[in-house]
Order: sequence, then C-alpha cells, then structure tokens
Amino acid sequence: MIRVIVAGGCGRMAGRVTRLVAEAEDMELAGIVERPDHSDIGKSRYGARITADLGSLLKEADVVVEFTSPSGLLEILEGMKGSSIPLVSGTTGLSDAEFDKLKESAEERAILWAPNMSLGVNLLFKLAAEVTKALPDCDVEIVEMHHRHKKDAPSGTAKKLAEIVKDNRKITKTIYGREGHTGERASDELAVFALRGGDVAGEHTLYFATEGERLELTHRASSRLAFAKGTLQAIRFIARKPRGFYQFADILEED
Repeated sequence: MIRVIVAGGCGRMAGRVTRLVAEAEDMELAGIVERPDHSDIGKSRYGARITADLGSLLKEADVVVEFTSPSGLLEILEGMKGSSIPLVSGTTGLSDAEFDKLKESAEERAILWAPNMSLGVNLLFKLAAEVTKALPDCDVEIVEMHHRHKKDAPSGTAKKLAEIVKDNRKITKTIYGREGHTGERASDELAVFALRGGDVAGEHTLYFATEGERLELTHRASSRLAFAKGTLQAIRFIARKPRGFYQFADILEED
C-alpha cells in the first residue's frame, strides 16, 4: 500500500488526483495539504484531513504529490528537508533558479517532475523528436490552448515541445506570437502561440510545414482525468526508485 500526501489537493488538477488516490486499491490517501488561508483547512476529504502543516503528515506517507505553484513548490521542498520521501511534482512556470532547487532536492530523495502527466502527451514528446529529426527542412510552429484560469503562458508542455525541437535542429530565434511587419519567416525560427479561453483542459499542436504539404501532431485532453491517471503511474514508479531526478519518459522506457 502506497501512502500518498497530495499538496494542493483541493484544486482543479490535484483534486482529481486526490479522488483517484482515494479510490485506488494499492494506495491510501495520507493527507491533503493546502495553503493556510484555504477555506477547507481543518475539514476532511475522502477520509483524509486537510492541513497546512506538511510536516505533521510526513511520518504517515510514502510519497508526496504536488500541483501547486512555483512558490508553493519551494515551500514544500523546504518542509520536506531532512526526509527522504519521494516527490511527484507537476508544477509548471518555474524559473531557472526554482528548477535548480527542485533538482537539488533530488540529492535527498527520488523526484519525478513532468510538465504534463498525460501518457498521450509524453508519447507526443517522443514523436516530436522523431519527426523534427526526420523533417529537417520543415518550418516548425507550436500552438497550445488552455482554460481561462491558467496562470502561466506558454504552457509547460509547449515549452517542453519547443525544447525538443531546439535539441534536434538548429534554432537561433524563438518568438511568442507575431505582430506588425515581421518580414519573411526565417528557416531557423520557432514560434510558440498560447491561446486561453473557456474550460479547455489542454490542446497542443506541432506544425511541420514545407512547400506542398504539412504534417500536424496534435494532442487534445478532454478532461483533467488523463493527467490524473498519469500521475498515479508516476506515484507507483517513484515509490520504488532510489534518490535522483526522473521524468515521465523514464516511465515509458521502463514499460
């Protein structure tokens, strides 16, 4: 039985994870952590108490999962110091310094961080690398769309896709949207566009365009359930790993 603490467990994304953990036969919900001013502090959900004190739950847990914010993640890392409990993190919008602190914490514990926990999106990452290498002369553009409440742009998934493209071909300029008299598109240019509206759980498309044809790779999430299911895969994976920094690709390679 894997005992799991979910930080941010009353939120839109982590709330789905909380429910699936509570329902899983091989998991037990050890507690839910929220910010001190949250209206549900002191209450319970799925039989687990909701608290702002992560430290009070650590002795009862095998894995911590967090979907919070960059500042919330840093608070969680601080609260976990001195323990070796594994962490699954799905927080995006991290600065380079914040990401470095996350990786430093992997010296104490096993950490799996992913900008997207969907199995389909992580397969998209693999396909993106293969197609970028196979079509070196194509122009590449990335478009993503999310719900109106998303706070960071472009999404962590779009940034990861851009990173994959740049790792596999010569890109000297990355732009975010276009306006005005921009001139002709350069062959070593990559553009990323972020759309926001409604309740879109997540859509990402890579366009590979050349004269005469266009190839599109698209992933559409119809609900956050896809991300929550992938998070449970990450929990099962990280619970048995030695300390170190892992990504969702490590789960796919193991399978």
